[in-house]
Amino acid sequence: MRPVTRLSQRLRGAIRRDRERPWQRRAKRAAPFALALLVVLAGGWWAHRSGAPARLAATLDAGLDRLARATGLVVREVTVEGRVRTDPKELAKVLESRVGVPILSVELDDVRKQLEGLTWVKSAAVRRQLPGTLHAVIEEHRPLALWREKEGARTRLIDEEGEIVPVADLRPFAGLPLLIGKGAPRAAARLLNLLASEPEIAKRTTVASFVGGRRWNLYVDGRIEVRLPAEGEAAALRRLAAEDRANRLLDRAVEAIDLRSADWIVVRTVEPPAKKPTAAAGRGA
Repeated sequence: MRPVTRLSQRLRGAIRRDRERPWQRRAKRAAPFALALLVVLAGGWWAHRSGAPARLAATLDAGLDRLARATGLVVREVTVEGRVRTDPKELAKVLESRVGVPILSVELDDVRKQLEGLTWVKSAAVRRQLPGTLHAVIEEHRPLALWREKEGARTRLIDEEGEIVPVADLRPFAGLPLLIGKGAPRAAARLLNLLASEPEIAKRTTVASFVGGRRWNLYVDGRIEVRLPAEGEAAALRRLAAEDRANRLLDRAVEAIDLRSADWIVVRTVEPPAKKPTAAAGRGA
Protein backbone atom coordinates (compact mmCIF):
# COMPACT_ATOMS: atom_id res chain seq x y z
CA MET A 1 0.00 0.00 0.00
CA ARG A 2 1.32 3.41 -0.89
CA PRO A 3 2.27 5.69 2.01
CA VAL A 4 -0.12 8.41 3.08
CA THR A 5 1.39 11.81 3.79
CA ARG A 6 -0.37 13.91 6.43
CA LEU A 7 0.23 17.54 5.55
CA SER A 8 -1.60 19.39 8.33
CA GLN A 9 0.92 20.37 10.98
CA ARG A 10 -1.53 21.78 13.51
CA LEU A 11 -3.64 18.66 13.72
CA ARG A 12 -1.12 15.90 14.32
CA GLY A 13 -1.65 13.52 17.17
CA ALA A 14 -3.22 10.25 18.13
CA ILE A 15 -6.61 9.38 16.69
CA ARG A 16 -9.05 8.56 19.41
CA ARG A 17 -11.57 5.85 18.59
CA ASP A 18 -14.77 6.11 20.60
CA ARG A 19 -16.16 2.91 21.96
CA GLU A 20 -19.55 3.21 20.34
CA ARG A 21 -21.71 0.75 18.55
CA PRO A 22 -21.70 0.99 14.72
CA TRP A 23 -25.33 2.18 14.53
CA GLN A 24 -24.57 4.94 17.01
CA ARG A 25 -21.64 6.19 14.96
CA ARG A 26 -23.70 6.09 11.76
CA ALA A 27 -26.52 8.00 13.42
CA LYS A 28 -24.15 10.70 14.65
CA ARG A 29 -22.60 11.05 11.20
CA ALA A 30 -25.97 11.23 9.50
CA ALA A 31 -27.47 13.83 11.82
CA PRO A 32 -25.52 16.84 10.46
CA PHE A 33 -26.47 15.92 6.89
CA ALA A 34 -30.13 15.63 7.79
CA LEU A 35 -29.99 19.03 9.44
CA ALA A 36 -28.15 20.56 6.49
CA LEU A 37 -30.71 19.12 4.09
CA LEU A 38 -33.52 20.57 6.18
CA VAL A 39 -31.92 24.01 6.05
CA VAL A 40 -31.47 23.81 2.26
CA LEU A 41 -35.09 22.73 1.69
CA ALA A 42 -36.43 25.41 3.98
CA GLY A 43 -34.32 28.00 2.25
CA GLY A 44 -35.56 26.89 -1.14
CA TRP A 45 -39.18 27.14 0.00
CA TRP A 46 -38.55 30.62 1.38
CA ALA A 47 -36.90 31.74 -1.87
CA HIS A 48 -39.81 30.49 -3.89
CA ARG A 49 -42.27 32.42 -1.73
CA SER A 50 -40.23 35.61 -1.48
CA GLY A 51 -38.74 35.69 -4.99
CA ALA A 52 -35.34 36.69 -3.62
CA PRO A 53 -32.75 34.17 -4.96
CA ALA A 54 -29.81 36.52 -4.51
CA ARG A 55 -30.60 37.12 -0.86
CA LEU A 56 -31.23 33.41 -0.44
CA ALA A 57 -27.79 32.50 -1.78
CA ALA A 58 -26.07 34.84 0.65
CA THR A 59 -28.22 33.69 3.54
CA LEU A 60 -27.74 30.00 2.78
CA ASP A 61 -23.98 30.40 2.40
CA ALA A 62 -23.71 32.06 5.77
CA GLY A 63 -26.10 29.59 7.37
CA LEU A 64 -24.36 26.52 5.97
CA ASP A 65 -21.00 27.90 7.02
CA ARG A 66 -22.23 28.29 10.61
CA LEU A 67 -23.87 24.88 10.47
CA ALA A 68 -20.71 23.20 9.19
CA ARG A 69 -18.61 24.73 11.93
CA ALA A 70 -21.13 23.88 14.61
CA THR A 71 -21.36 20.22 13.53
CA GLY A 72 -17.65 19.70 12.86
CA LEU A 73 -18.00 19.45 9.04
CA VAL A 74 -14.87 21.51 8.50
CA VAL A 75 -11.60 20.46 6.86
CA ARG A 76 -9.24 19.74 9.73
CA GLU A 77 -6.71 17.52 7.97
CA VAL A 78 -5.44 16.88 4.45
CA THR A 79 -3.68 13.66 3.45
CA VAL A 80 -1.92 12.58 0.26
CA GLU A 81 -1.30 9.09 -1.08
CA GLY A 82 1.22 8.26 -3.81
CA ARG A 83 3.79 11.05 -3.31
CA VAL A 84 7.37 10.16 -4.26
CA ARG A 85 8.97 13.12 -6.05
CA THR A 86 6.42 15.89 -5.67
CA ASP A 87 7.60 18.66 -3.34
CA PRO A 88 5.55 18.51 -0.10
CA LYS A 89 5.59 22.32 0.00
CA GLU A 90 3.82 22.43 -3.38
CA LEU A 91 1.22 19.97 -2.12
CA ALA A 92 0.72 21.95 1.06
CA LYS A 93 0.20 25.15 -0.94
CA VAL A 94 -2.70 23.51 -2.78
CA LEU A 95 -4.25 21.47 0.02
CA GLU A 96 -3.66 23.21 3.31
CA SER A 97 -5.38 26.35 2.04
CA ARG A 98 -8.56 24.30 2.43
CA VAL A 99 -8.00 23.66 6.13
CA GLY A 100 -10.71 25.44 8.12
CA VAL A 101 -13.12 25.54 5.14
CA PRO A 102 -16.54 23.82 5.40
CA ILE A 103 -15.82 20.44 3.84
CA LEU A 104 -19.03 20.28 1.81
CA SER A 105 -18.19 23.58 0.10
CA VAL A 106 -14.78 22.43 -1.17
CA GLU A 107 -14.81 22.13 -4.98
CA LEU A 108 -13.06 18.80 -5.43
CA ASP A 109 -12.58 19.27 -9.17
CA ASP A 110 -10.76 22.56 -8.58
CA VAL A 111 -8.42 20.86 -6.12
CA ARG A 112 -7.79 18.03 -8.60
CA LYS A 113 -6.91 20.49 -11.39
CA GLN A 114 -4.52 22.37 -9.14
CA LEU A 115 -2.78 19.14 -8.15
CA GLU A 116 -2.46 18.06 -11.78
CA GLY A 117 -0.79 21.39 -12.50
CA LEU A 118 2.18 20.41 -10.31
CA THR A 119 5.33 19.28 -12.11
CA TRP A 120 5.39 15.61 -11.09
CA VAL A 121 1.66 14.93 -10.82
CA LYS A 122 0.34 12.99 -13.80
CA SER A 123 -3.20 12.55 -12.47
CA ALA A 124 -5.03 13.10 -9.21
CA ALA A 125 -8.26 12.22 -7.45
CA VAL A 126 -9.63 14.00 -4.38
CA ARG A 127 -12.36 12.84 -2.03
CA ARG A 128 -13.92 13.86 1.24
CA GLN A 129 -13.55 11.66 4.29
CA LEU A 130 -16.17 13.00 6.64
CA PRO A 131 -16.31 14.65 8.98
CA GLY A 132 -13.09 16.62 8.44
CA THR A 133 -10.49 15.10 6.09
CA LEU A 134 -9.63 15.77 2.46
CA HIS A 135 -7.75 12.84 0.93
CA ALA A 136 -5.86 13.12 -2.36
CA VAL A 137 -4.50 10.20 -4.37
CA ILE A 138 -1.87 11.22 -6.91
CA GLU A 139 -0.13 9.32 -9.67
CA GLU A 140 3.29 10.71 -10.53
CA HIS A 141 5.27 10.61 -13.75
CA ARG A 142 7.82 7.77 -13.83
CA PRO A 143 11.06 8.93 -15.53
CA LEU A 144 12.02 6.74 -18.49
CA ALA A 145 14.57 8.51 -20.70
CA LEU A 146 15.99 11.79 -21.92
CA TRP A 147 14.91 12.99 -25.35
CA ARG A 148 15.97 15.47 -28.02
CA GLU A 149 13.85 15.98 -31.10
CA LYS A 150 17.03 16.54 -33.12
CA GLU A 151 20.73 17.05 -32.56
CA GLY A 152 21.34 20.33 -30.77
CA ALA A 153 17.73 20.66 -29.59
CA ARG A 154 16.76 21.07 -25.96
CA THR A 155 16.91 17.89 -23.88
CA ARG A 156 13.68 16.87 -22.15
CA LEU A 157 12.74 14.23 -19.60
CA ILE A 158 10.01 11.80 -20.68
CA ASP A 159 7.94 9.32 -18.69
CA GLU A 160 6.86 5.75 -19.44
CA GLU A 161 4.06 6.92 -21.70
CA GLY A 162 6.22 9.33 -23.65
CA GLU A 163 4.89 12.44 -21.94
CA ILE A 164 7.28 15.30 -21.24
CA VAL A 165 7.96 15.94 -17.56
CA PRO A 166 8.65 19.70 -17.27
CA VAL A 167 11.58 19.59 -14.86
CA ALA A 168 14.28 22.23 -15.16
CA ASP A 169 17.20 20.35 -13.57
CA LEU A 170 18.06 17.18 -15.52
CA ARG A 171 21.23 16.35 -13.60
CA PRO A 172 19.53 13.74 -11.37
CA PHE A 173 18.54 11.87 -14.56
CA ALA A 174 21.92 11.88 -16.32
CA GLY A 175 22.07 8.07 -16.10
CA LEU A 176 18.95 7.57 -18.22
CA PRO A 177 19.29 6.63 -21.90
CA LEU A 178 19.29 9.46 -24.45
CA LEU A 179 16.82 9.20 -27.35
CA ILE A 180 16.93 11.36 -30.47
CA GLY A 181 14.34 11.86 -33.19
CA LYS A 182 10.82 13.01 -33.83
CA GLY A 183 8.31 10.51 -32.46
CA ALA A 184 10.88 8.79 -30.25
CA PRO A 185 9.01 9.35 -26.94
CA ARG A 186 6.00 7.29 -28.01
CA ALA A 187 8.18 4.40 -29.16
CA ALA A 188 10.65 4.59 -26.26
CA ALA A 189 9.01 2.17 -23.82
CA ARG A 190 8.94 -0.65 -26.36
CA LEU A 191 12.59 -0.14 -27.32
CA LEU A 192 13.78 -0.11 -23.71
CA ASN A 193 11.77 -3.23 -22.93
CA LEU A 194 13.48 -4.95 -25.86
CA LEU A 195 16.90 -3.83 -24.67
CA ALA A 196 16.14 -5.13 -21.18
CA SER A 197 15.99 -8.63 -22.66
CA GLU A 198 19.66 -8.25 -23.71
CA PRO A 199 21.26 -6.51 -20.71
CA GLU A 200 24.83 -6.70 -22.05
CA ILE A 201 23.78 -4.74 -25.12
CA ALA A 202 21.59 -2.40 -23.07
CA LYS A 203 24.30 -1.30 -20.66
CA ARG A 204 26.63 -0.42 -23.56
CA THR A 205 24.00 1.53 -25.52
CA THR A 206 24.63 5.24 -25.02
CA VAL A 207 22.20 6.78 -27.54
CA ALA A 208 19.24 5.56 -29.60
CA SER A 209 18.07 7.44 -32.68
CA PHE A 210 14.54 7.00 -34.08
CA VAL A 211 14.82 6.94 -37.87
CA GLY A 212 11.93 7.98 -40.11
CA GLY A 213 9.40 7.27 -37.39
CA ARG A 214 9.83 3.53 -38.09
CA ARG A 215 13.00 2.02 -36.67
CA TRP A 216 15.97 2.58 -34.36
CA ASN A 217 19.70 3.02 -34.69
CA LEU A 218 21.59 2.24 -31.51
CA TYR A 219 24.98 3.70 -30.66
CA VAL A 220 27.08 1.25 -28.64
CA ASP A 221 29.95 2.60 -26.54
CA GLY A 222 29.48 5.90 -28.36
CA ARG A 223 31.26 4.57 -31.45
CA ILE A 224 29.37 1.70 -33.13
CA GLU A 225 26.15 2.39 -35.02
CA VAL A 226 23.79 -0.59 -34.87
CA ARG A 227 20.94 -0.42 -37.38
CA LEU A 228 17.84 -2.29 -36.25
CA PRO A 229 15.03 -3.35 -38.60
CA ALA A 230 11.56 -1.78 -38.50
CA GLU A 231 10.14 -5.21 -37.60
CA GLY A 232 11.72 -8.13 -35.78
CA GLU A 233 13.87 -5.96 -33.54
CA ALA A 234 13.90 -8.57 -30.75
CA ALA A 235 15.26 -11.26 -33.06
CA ALA A 236 17.88 -8.82 -34.41
CA LEU A 237 19.08 -7.98 -30.89
CA ARG A 238 19.32 -11.68 -30.03
CA ARG A 239 21.50 -12.26 -33.10
CA LEU A 240 23.74 -9.35 -32.17
CA ALA A 241 24.11 -10.58 -28.58
CA ALA A 242 24.89 -14.12 -29.74
CA GLU A 243 27.50 -12.88 -32.22
CA ASP A 244 29.10 -10.70 -29.56
CA ARG A 245 29.27 -13.60 -27.08
CA ALA A 246 30.80 -15.89 -29.70
CA ASN A 247 33.23 -13.50 -31.43
CA ARG A 248 33.46 -10.35 -29.26
CA LEU A 249 32.09 -8.38 -32.20
CA LEU A 250 31.49 -5.17 -30.25
CA ASP A 251 35.10 -5.07 -29.02
CA ARG A 252 36.53 -5.08 -32.54
CA ALA A 253 37.44 -2.14 -34.78
CA VAL A 254 33.88 -1.80 -36.06
CA GLU A 255 32.02 1.40 -36.86
CA ALA A 256 28.63 0.07 -38.06
CA ILE A 257 26.55 -3.13 -37.82
CA ASP A 258 23.51 -3.54 -40.04
CA LEU A 259 20.87 -5.96 -38.74
CA ARG A 260 18.07 -4.99 -41.12
CA SER A 261 18.31 -8.26 -43.03
CA ALA A 262 17.01 -11.41 -41.32
CA ASP A 263 19.58 -13.55 -43.20
CA TRP A 264 22.90 -11.91 -42.44
CA ILE A 265 24.78 -9.29 -40.43
CA VAL A 266 26.60 -6.61 -42.36
CA VAL A 267 29.64 -5.23 -40.56
CA ARG A 268 31.62 -2.15 -41.58
CA THR A 269 35.05 -2.01 -40.03
CA VAL A 270 37.02 1.09 -39.19
CA GLU A 271 39.29 2.12 -42.06
CA PRO A 272 42.92 2.22 -40.96
CA PRO A 273 44.48 5.67 -41.34
CA ALA A 274 46.32 6.14 -44.62
CA LYS A 275 50.07 5.98 -44.27
CA LYS A 276 51.98 9.14 -45.13
CA PRO A 277 54.71 8.67 -47.76
CA THR A 278 58.17 8.59 -46.26
CA ALA A 279 60.85 11.03 -47.25
CA ALA A 280 62.82 8.25 -48.95
CA ALA A 281 59.82 7.24 -51.02
CA GLY A 282 59.33 10.86 -52.07
CA ARG A 283 62.96 11.19 -53.28
CA GLY A 284 62.73 7.91 -55.15
CA ALA A 285 59.68 9.14 -57.09
